[in-house]
Amino acid sequence: MIYFVDRYFNVRTSVKICKATVDFRKKFDIGGYYKDSNTLIFDIPTIAITGSSGKTTTRAIIFSILETKWKVLKTVDNKNLPFQNKQTLKSYDSSYQAVLLEFGMGRPGVGKNHCNVIQPNISIITNIGTAHYGNFGNSVESTAKNKSYLIKYMHPRGTLLLNNDDENSKLLETKTFAGKIITIGIRNKADYQASNIRFVDQGVCFQVALDRQSIEFFIPAYGLHNVYNALVAIAVCHHLKFSPIEIQLGLKRYQPPIKRLNFYHLSNASMLIDDTVNANPESVKTAIDVLIERGEEKKKIVVLGSMLELGEYEVAGHIDVGGYLAKNDIDLIYTFGKAAKSIMEGAIKAGFPTDRIQHFSHRVELHAAIKQSLEKNSIILVKGSSKMKMDQTAKYIRDRFLYSVYVDSTVNQDSIYLNNSTLQQMNIASPYITFHFGAFAKNFPIQIDPSLKNGVIRLPKQLSDDLEIPAVPCEYYMDDHHLHSGPVIGLLVLPRYYNDPPQQLLRFADYDGIKGLVFLCKQSDINIDTRRIEGYYYTPETEDFVAGTFPYPSAFFNRTRLKKRIYRHLQQHIGDTVFNYPYGNTDKWSFYKQMSEKSKIIKHLPNTVQYVNIKSLIKMLRTYPAIYMKPTTLAGGNGILYVKKLKKGFLLSTPSGSKQRIHTKNALAEQVSMRLVKNKKYIVQQAIPYEYKGKKIDFRVYIQKDETKNWKFSGMETKIAKSGSIISNSKNREAVIPGEEALMKIYGLSEKETVKKIIEITKLCIKVLNILEKGSHIGDAAIDLIIDGNGEMWILEVQLNYAAEIKAFRLDDEQAVLPNILPTPLKYAKSLTGF
Repeated sequence: MIYFVDRYFNVRTSVKICKATVDFRKKFDIGGYYKDSNTLIFDIPTIAITGSSGKTTTRAIIFSILETKWKVLKTVDNKNLPFQNKQTLKSYDSSYQAVLLEFGMGRPGVGKNHCNVIQPNISIITNIGTAHYGNFGNSVESTAKNKSYLIKYMHPRGTLLLNNDDENSKLLETKTFAGKIITIGIRNKADYQASNIRFVDQGVCFQVALDRQSIEFFIPAYGLHNVYNALVAIAVCHHLKFSPIEIQLGLKRYQPPIKRLNFYHLSNASMLIDDTVNANPESVKTAIDVLIERGEEKKKIVVLGSMLELGEYEVAGHIDVGGYLAKNDIDLIYTFGKAAKSIMEGAIKAGFPTDRIQHFSHRVELHAAIKQSLEKNSIILVKGSSKMKMDQTAKYIRDRFLYSVYVDSTVNQDSIYLNNSTLQQMNIASPYITFHFGAFAKNFPIQIDPSLKNGVIRLPKQLSDDLEIPAVPCEYYMDDHHLHSGPVIGLLVLPRYYNDPPQQLLRFADYDGIKGLVFLCKQSDINIDTRRIEGYYYTPETEDFVAGTFPYPSAFFNRTRLKKRIYRHLQQHIGDTVFNYPYGNTDKWSFYKQMSEKSKIIKHLPNTVQYVNIKSLIKMLRTYPAIYMKPTTLAGGNGILYVKKLKKGFLLSTPSGSKQRIHTKNALAEQVSMRLVKNKKYIVQQAIPYEYKGKKIDFRVYIQKDETKNWKFSGMETKIAKSGSIISNSKNREAVIPGEEALMKIYGLSEKETVKKIIEITKLCIKVLNILEKGSHIGDAAIDLIIDGNGEMWILEVQLNYAAEIKAFRLDDEQAVLPNILPTPLKYAKSLTGF
């Protein structure tokens, strides 16, 4: 037997040591003892912290006090699982005077596993709540039972600290615990009780009775919950004979861990609260309380991601948080993630105005809403479970709102200017800032200008001898020492639009959501030697276009037949952000072959064969009553023939309206041969019969990528041909009506059935585009299809060079879709630029 005396607790304990234990101890050179060859026992304070919330913050506050005079081995970051603590303990040597570990106990039985690694002689359970609720049988009772493993397996005569204000902590199994229990609290009587609590500018002040004196304490952190965390630290350190002055000093030196109610002062007199480390209903309510405390006379915005691992309490927990938000003075609520939708439901149910709350499934859309709503003098809280990665949203806000950037035509083009405080806040090691404007990048040496306000960065307007920043509203974001300005978007257009830029104005209808430099250019304007482009940029002030010289953009929307060598060059210098290349008609035969290989697509394709000779046509007419002959690479109805089988002979029709009755196959072959477009390959395609009042109808569906980088339905038209016409292009068209209207009026669908059919059409079109996009980059497309009398969908072709801007010069019925389809590609282009 070996005996040791605990220097701090006067406990005499016997421990059996076996050979394996001694070898293990030697391996790690640890000045402690192992029980049963597994568990490490130290004769110094060995502190373990667990609880549903507050573990990491409490650990950090305790450490802040202990390190004023002790060397302490502690958990790093949030590495609080048994195997991680075991790794931490490998760093132990006899110079350490205390061990401070966080015990993550998100799974049943983990408390015992922790104590098998090391036996604490001081244990802290901060509270019992709903964190990891689903892992513990969906009840507070089972959660408390699992946390009680720490009490059961800690040093039997050690010290246990509990929160006397936490009702759920009364469910902990303490009856058989033979050691000392210390309590902390605010409302209820406790061994260490806070009073006279005041929220001040930089944190919280409160008083605690120590050694029969009322001692004033201050902690540089916000929220009542941090008073509880500080009370635990005060109780532990006072128990370890730290003086009130030492405790006061340690509390003042405390710095909140990252992602835990970190405050950032933004450039527009606003404030960000980053509490993105994790979330459960209790911690979210706590964060909301802090927002209310700090947000007096500010616009209050709450951004909440889903709270995970709540089990059966998931829906109720989110609804509860929604109700709590509704009771407080919140201006805007944004929720993100599937489960978080219940927060919105709970808030609305509790009376929160529906026009001030919005749910998002895509982070890009969430960020766009935040950017739009984060006005001057706002305060915004961002929180959610760690797996929701809400820290990305907090970073998005910091990168874009910590600094104000001004373009100054009077300063030297070789420097960038800011004051010392701004430089310190940036915390960058580089002596320069790399400025990015589209594909242009330049290292600007940092010049200190004391006259500038904090957070202000001043840029030269003239970037180089041939390049300047145009007078357009740009967005900015910082990434380490890289300052990005933009977006910079190029639009490759046909000569008719380049020579008359205002024809493109409809594309800029949503410019307020795009901002930045957006310019038009021709292929011949791209100088691959200087990497400069001549063109016209849009100015929102005059809603016009101005000539200029530009850097390569960060994204290109292609609306021309771009030469392959130019495309490859652009790819090399700006990456895969040139979309809608190759631009032109998809080869109908290649398209059919590619799509017919997919089992989910082929049933939606009219049967198609390659035209070789008249036998190809006759063979198809044996199976189908009518066929179309189409050139594989022409559009607009050019070169199309329609052949219908009659009882005796055939009827041959052309787009011009001529109809010819033909009696023999040879005569048909002769007539067809005369009408084929020279040097063009043809397909023979099954005709899908559907007419409305004797007029052919088909649909055009517009599918585009938007700011989320995902395909979306932008609109649908129904084209009604003139009576007797075999095609429905603009020259042979009687009318264009909205697709939704056609589905109800012509096909007799109800409003609900129409919505369902559009969803069905959209899914099919997206499947087709995803296949087509392999090996290319598409962001804007029109799909032509037919819906037959049975409601079956038949894909005809995909067009990238569909009629778009030109519709503005056609009848009103064709113009109706333009506000939906013209601005969207610029939104997608912006997303490709990183803005």
